[in-house]
Amino acid sequence: MSAADAPVCVLIVDDHIAIAESLQALLSRQQDIEVCGLAADAEEALRLVRERHPDVVLMDQGLPGMSGVEATAKVLAISPETAVLMFSGGMSDDELVSAVEAGMRGYLAKTLPIAEVIAAIRRAAAGEILLTPDELARLLRRGRERARERTQRERQVESLTPREREVLALMAGALDIAAIAVRLGITTNTTRGYVQNILEKFGAHSRLEAVVRANALGLLEP
Repeated sequence: MSAADAPVCVLIVDDHIAIAESLQALLSRQQDIEVCGLAADAEEALRLVRERHPDVVLMDQGLPGMSGVEATAKVLAISPETAVLMFSGGMSDDELVSAVEAGMRGYLAKTLPIAEVIAAIRRAAAGEILLTPDELARLLRRGRERARERTQRERQVESLTPREREVLALMAGALDIAAIAVRLGITTNTTRGYVQNILEKFGAHSRLEAVVRANALGLLEP
C-alpha cells in the first residue's frame, strides 16, 4: 500500500473508556481509517503522538490533569502536521477560542451521528479547517474581546500599590476595616482610603466583589 493509499491514522483521547472503545469499533469498520491508539489522559496521548504521529487526534476537553486544549498545544508541538479535532460533550466559546489559539482544526460534539464524525475525520486529514466562516468570525471576535479583557486586567494589577496588595490580602482573609488597620498599624481612615482605592481599581461595589475579582486574576494565590 502506498503512502497515498494508507488509512488515516486516528488517535482517540478520552477518559471515558466505554466511549473511546465504542468509537474505535465504529471507526474500525471504515477501510480508510485506522484507530492507532486510545489514550485516557494527556500524558498517554503525548506518548502515542511521539510514537505514531497520527493524522488526526480526537481530543476530549475534560481530561484528568491536563485539559484537552492544553494537550492540543503539546500535541502540535510534537507533531505539527497532525489535525486535532476537539471531540467533547460541550465547550464554551472561551474554551473554543483557546482551542483555536492552540491550533485545533475543528470541534465535534459527541452527539453527532457517526457518519458526520467519519466525514469530519476525512476532511481534517485532507487539511480542511472544520469551522464555518460564521463560527470562525464569532470566535475571532471573542478572541479580540479576551485580549482587551486581559489588557484591562493587567492594568488593574499593575495599578495596585504594595500597600493596597497587603490590604487586599487581608480583605481576602475576611478581616474588617478595623482589624486590617490594627494588623497594618495604620488608622481606620487610612485603611478606608486604601479599600476605596481598591474598589475603584477593580470596578467593584463591595469588598467581597473586589476579593472575587482579585482571586479570578490570580492575585490571591498562596
